[in-house]
Amino acid sequence: MTARLLRIILLCLLTSSIQAQKLTLRDQKTKDPINKASILLQNSKKIHFSDASGQVNFVKSEANERLIIDHPAYKSLLLQGVFADSTVYLTEQVIEIDEVVISANKWEQDRAEVPNEILNISARQIEQNNPQTAADMLGQTGQVFVQKSQMGGGSPMIRGFSANSVLIMMDGIRINNAIYRGGNLQNVIMLDPNLLSGSEVIFGPGSSVYGSDALGGVMDFHTIRPSYTDQKQLESHGAGMMRFSTANLERTAHFHVNVQNHKWSNTFGFTFGNYSDLRAGGNRPSKYPDFGKRLEYVERMNDQDMVVINDKINKQRFSGYEQYNLMNKLSHRLSNGSTLTHTLYYTTSSDIPRYDRLTERDDADVLKNAGWYYGPQRFLLNALTFSNYSANFFYDGIRVILSNQYVEESRNDRRYQSASLRTRKEEVYVYALNIDLDKKISDKSEFFYGTELLANTVSSSAQRKDIDTEEITAEATRYPDGGSEYLSAAAYGSLKHRINEKVVLSSGVRFTYVNLKSKFEDKTFYNFPYDEIELTNGALSGSLGVVVSPIKNLRWNLLFSTGFRSPNVDDVGKVFDSEPGSVVVPNEDLSSEYTFNYETGINWKIANRVTLDGSVYYIQLRDAMVRRSFLFDGQSTIIYDGEVSDVEALVNVGEAHIWGYSIGLSAKLSEHFILKGRVNNNDGEDEIEHVPLRHTNPMFGNVSLSYRSDKLTIEAYSDFQAKRAWEDLAPSEQNKAYLYTSDGALGWYTINLRSLYQLNDELSLTASVENILDKHYRPYSSGISAPGINGIISARYTF
Repeated sequence: MTARLLRIILLCLLTSSIQAQKLTLRDQKTKDPINKASILLQNSKKIHFSDASGQVNFVKSEANERLIIDHPAYKSLLLQGVFADSTVYLTEQVIEIDEVVISANKWEQDRAEVPNEILNISARQIEQNNPQTAADMLGQTGQVFVQKSQMGGGSPMIRGFSANSVLIMMDGIRINNAIYRGGNLQNVIMLDPNLLSGSEVIFGPGSSVYGSDALGGVMDFHTIRPSYTDQKQLESHGAGMMRFSTANLERTAHFHVNVQNHKWSNTFGFTFGNYSDLRAGGNRPSKYPDFGKRLEYVERMNDQDMVVINDKINKQRFSGYEQYNLMNKLSHRLSNGSTLTHTLYYTTSSDIPRYDRLTERDDADVLKNAGWYYGPQRFLLNALTFSNYSANFFYDGIRVILSNQYVEESRNDRRYQSASLRTRKEEVYVYALNIDLDKKISDKSEFFYGTELLANTVSSSAQRKDIDTEEITAEATRYPDGGSEYLSAAAYGSLKHRINEKVVLSSGVRFTYVNLKSKFEDKTFYNFPYDEIELTNGALSGSLGVVVSPIKNLRWNLLFSTGFRSPNVDDVGKVFDSEPGSVVVPNEDLSSEYTFNYETGINWKIANRVTLDGSVYYIQLRDAMVRRSFLFDGQSTIIYDGEVSDVEALVNVGEAHIWGYSIGLSAKLSEHFILKGRVNNNDGEDEIEHVPLRHTNPMFGNVSLSYRSDKLTIEAYSDFQAKRAWEDLAPSEQNKAYLYTSDGALGWYTINLRSLYQLNDELSLTASVENILDKHYRPYSSGISAPGINGIISARYTF
């Protein structure tokens, strides 16, 4: 009787222990929490979903049921109940199916309900592709074209737009600032791919949610997210990586570690990269045997500039640099529904030579510059983020971000046979408040809304230094010497409504107010006819889209959206040489430019083995800011940098159209083999001048065949670009003939091989050979040739 009573008591204790249990789901490799996994209870037929922390709570007897865990990116798992708070690790599927998108409305939602074309880059893809920089990470996808003026850079081109017409976001914070220029912008390399948990690119105008600059698209980068345990004791996990590449003798070291318990989480990460001069491919087209050769360069010897014959013609002197990235993210769980997170992100570099300017030659066919380099670029971000997920009348979720940024950059140049080194330095302080809210109105409708307050202050200084005597004299600043302020306030709303199981409607609207003020104090160099420029702009943008799923696994979307870009300090206040003999001066009457985007696309999964997707778009650009002849203080020419120069300014007279398409295929040939391909193309025309547009790119893409098992991944792939004839180049590109051949931008393709081997749960090795044929090629509009044959090896240890 006593034994029987004890068994009954033990059974009761066991039953009580499973009354309220918690299950945490994590990625077996990265240990990251898995969001939106479905858990089916076989007996009761109930379905639960894991939250952003990978957690699922069970009540009463649910934890004793058989559980089937499913997620599109992971292998299904059967559990015979959950008898204590525990963690389960899921194994990745052979094909990742990205069904969750974070960026489209700044909140997680089902990708199948979003009308935009979206590219998702996962942490697993970043590890396997092993990019040197964030620019390379984007270029490896085959969907984003990347231009480079130097090795330490990368300017993404998205749907015919680039630089300050595409928007960079990091953890919900705008990175574009008031001095982002309109040419080619290399700032994306500030973001370290080794410190990312993933990234998304939203193609097409995103101004209805993100505001100014999102004409061509939005690049949203997510740094490593905090994670918590179920216990009070501290636990830790992290990873370390070392990589070496032969084309530029790259030496990269990275590590990050996360220490956490049930209330606190802290992630610290650091990356150092050292890159020597880049070796270009030696296998050139027979028609252009000398294209891209670095035949000579300038060195300073005995206080004289000397032209030195390059004994290694494929070595692109000078292109090497160093970069450092550091991040610390401290997060505190205030309650089950609230967290407070502080993020510190810092990056800096050595001097970065601008290679295209070092190869530029004057009318006498002599190297024009003895030196041209960007000074160390410093970027510091501090952000305090409060998140709360507790349903009330106003929201189901709220995120408040208070942030500030500091950016320092400089440009340094010295002409051949001149001892005068010109240095122009800029400092930008950015302060921002973002409030984003998500409210589920009904089972069919969800409303996203928020506001953004933004303030930029810009200071600019300049000097000339005699490198022989070290005498320092004054020099004209790049931006107004009295300082500039750029203020912005905006509010937006976006509604998603499921009309029925087959049709989802999305709409959004945003109003943005911008005020810009620049002061001109020193008129020694230019007799400005004004002391101050002040601009005030208001812009209304919107979107309307629909997603239709007529049959299972077929999705069709249609989208109309508008975008705008308000003039910034670079547009309004900069005095610069656009090309020899021309100078661009400020225009106080400049206003916003607008785009109108029409696109449609499909996504069709056939028998869960083949996925076809594609999009076609047409964009109208109105009131575009373009350079035109201008009068400065009544004069059509001025003396600039020692020579008579025609005066130009940015004015709102431009009209243009852009069209393009993107087509992709992914086929699971067998349990282990996957075939993928992607082709993109766009073109456009200035409707006033009837000339090609600068930032449209030739057809490009990639194709790959990969083998994947639990431990080994091998991928053979080819990247390619079609040619663009000389007559099809924009006039601004034809003015840089030294970047091209007489036939224009040549077409090219590369053959490449990469592999990843998982030795055990902790250690993985990657080995790659890029450009196996050692082809010499230069991506469209780039000022430096791409790497020749390049061997890459790296080791990653995860704990």
